[in-house]
Amino acid sequence: MSNFFSVFASTCSEFCETLFLPISLEANLELRTARVDIPGIMSSSGRPIINEFNGEPFHIALARPSGSFEFTYAEIGRGTTSVTGAMEMAFEDSWAHFCVHHFNQDGLIRERSRLTAWLERMSPRSRE
Repeated sequence: MSNFFSVFASTCSEFCETLFLPISLEANLELRTARVDIPGIMSSSGRPIINEFNGEPFHIALARPSGSFEFTYAEIGRGTTSVTGAMEMAFEDSWAHFCVHHFNQDGLIRERSRLTAWLERMSPRSRE
C-alpha cells in the first residue's frame, strides 16, 4: 500500500532541497476558510464558493469511502496560492478542498473520521 506522497514522488524526476521553515496556519473547516503562510516561500488562502444568485456560501462536499488515496471526505471551496523560489507558481480563485488527513505508515486510514462525525452532528436533520 502507498500514500499520496509516494504516488506524487513517482511522477517526479527532480526534487527540491528540503526546507525547514516556520508555517503559519489558520483553518476553520465549518466556514471553509483557511490561510497558510511560509514567509518568503508560499502564501495561500481558501474560502467557500459563493452562490451568485443569493450571495450565500455553497456547501459542497466530496465523500470518497473507497478508491481514494488522499481523503475520505472533503469540503469544496476556492483557493488562491502564490509560491516563489524553485517551484514558482500562482493560482487565483482555483480549486480548494478542506479535509482532515488521517494517515499511518500504510497510507490513508478509512475509518470514519472525526470531521465526518462532526459534520453529521451539525447537519439540519440531526437538530430536528
